[in-house]
Amino acid sequence: MKVSYIILEEEIITGCIRQDRTAQKRLYEKHYPKMMGVCMRYAGQRDVAMEMVNMGFMKVFDGIEKFHKQGGNLEAWIYRIMVNTAIDYLRKEMRHHHADIEKSVYVEDVSDVISDISAEQIMEMVKKLTPAYRAVFNLYVVEGYNHSEIGEKLGISEGTSKSNLAKARAKMQEMIIESNKVIRSSYGL
Repeated sequence: MKVSYIILEEEIITGCIRQDRTAQKRLYEKHYPKMMGVCMRYAGQRDVAMEMVNMGFMKVFDGIEKFHKQGGNLEAWIYRIMVNTAIDYLRKEMRHHHADIEKSVYVEDVSDVISDISAEQIMEMVKKLTPAYRAVFNLYVVEGYNHSEIGEKLGISEGTSKSNLAKARAKMQEMIIESNKVIRSSYGL
C-alpha cells in the first residue's frame, strides 16, 4: 500500500512540475484541509486563512521542482510553507496596524475553569487576539519556537515577543474567565 502511495505522490509532483492543472488540483485537494487548519490558527477569519492557503499553494507550485530535486517529506514541506506564509502575512499586517497598548490587568487563576471549555472554543478565542498576539501565541505555543526565533521571524525584538505572549495569555485568560461566567450563569450557579 505504501508503494502505491509513493508512486501516486511522485505522479502528482511530476505533474505539478509540468504545470498540469489536474495534478495541481489533486495536490491542493489532498493537502487543503490540513493546511487550512494551519492557517486558521494564524488568521482571525476564514477568508484571511483562505488567502494565506492560496498564497502558500502558489509558493508550493513555484518551488515544487526544487523540492523534488532535494527530496524529503512533501506534507512537511508544504506545512512549513504554510506556516511561513502565515507569518509573512501577519508581519505585513502588523506593520499596518499598531499593537494595542493595554494596561496590566490582574487575571485570576483559570486552571479549574479551563476544563469547561472545548478545544473549538479555545481556537475561537485565539482568533479574537490581535494579529501580533495571535502570531506570537501560535509560534510559541503551537509551533514551539523560542522568543529569539519568533523575534527574527516577525521582525520584532525578543522582548516584544515575550511581552506579546504575556499579553496574549492574559487576554486568553480573560476570555476563559468570561466564558466560564457565561457557562455558570446558564446553569444558575
